Amino acid sequence: MTTSQETTLEWFGATTFRLRVRGVTVFLDTWLDKPDILPTLLAADDVTEADYIFISHAHFDHLPGADRIAIKTGAIVVANNEAINLMRNAGVPEHQLFPVQGGERIPLFTRKTRDDAAADLSLLAPGLPGAPRRPLDKLAALRVDIWPSLHCFMPEDHPQVIDTATVYKGSASPYSCTLDITFGMKHGLLKIGELMPPDKLTPGHKSFIKYVSDRERNVFSHCDGGQLMFNFVAGDKALLWTAHLGGYEGVLRDMQPKPDIAIMAIAGRANFNGRPFDGSAAEFAAKKVDWLGRPSQVIWCLHDEACIPPWRIDTEAATKAVEANGKTKILDLEHAKAVVLDI
Repeated sequence: MTTSQETTLEWFGATTFRLRVRGVTVFLDTWLDKPDILPTLLAADDVTEADYIFISHAHFDHLPGADRIAIKTGAIVVANNEAINLMRNAGVPEHQLFPVQGGERIPLFTRKTRDDAAADLSLLAPGLPGAPRRPLDKLAALRVDIWPSLHCFMPEDHPQVIDTATVYKGSASPYSCTLDITFGMKHGLLKIGELMPPDKLTPGHKSFIKYVSDRERNVFSHCDGGQLMFNFVAGDKALLWTAHLGGYEGVLRDMQPKPDIAIMAIAGRANFNGRPFDGSAAEFAAKKVDWLGRPSQVIWCLHDEACIPPWRIDTEAATKAVEANGKTKILDLEHAKAVVLDI
């Protein structure tokens, strides 16, 4: 049994988590309602409590559900402008939309503090006329530091299962970059129903095609809008959530405070400073952990079963590479099972 003072984390597959910390309920991505071939562990429409929603980027397996959860719960959505515009068009009230692009620090408040401040204007921080007002900074339960990050690349051999030990070198073009991912999403992945022969479509493909065709219920974009990562700082502890295997060395190396726990995606070929990383995912993960100051715990994500290839990620090599530093241990989570964190 947990208490309201404990920090708990639940994983709902891919990069979606529910974090409860210091009386604040936070969703990290909101891909709860999956293609019907995959299990839905918690339906978005069944979420009754959320104070904040943080979105890593606007793709189909990260953003859907955020609009419905925000409208139902009054949660504040913190996301890049691509995602925010989609939320606005889906009917999320303007005062719940916080557009960010990395470099921001935002105080987070319990729902009671927000309600008390709405009833007592003396508890509100000064603000511009018409701008959303927030409680006084001293009333914050914790804060989040937001940093720019990078989406991973898909290995050019498109393996059925990605082994984090596999070494990749070079690229098809000296200009390989995130724009390739955007075009590949729009003109490739989201059109597989047109591009693949019907007899080659697996039940997973068919489930995926059905899911991405319903753009009214499943709100997302072919453009990620700019990958973000979030460092949650509670007192002298910090938890970093980064939802893809990529990043800028300088940002990761110079980040302060260093996270005690890092949630890290481990799928794909790493994106290092905007270019495909020469080496394995395991090697890049070890570098990333070193840049982050060797947090005591790392939690993998985006490595579980998918409905289209690659079907899954073999994390064994990445786990060995990261734990070789002698300080960091991998914490394996089970779907929808809360664990208590020391944050």
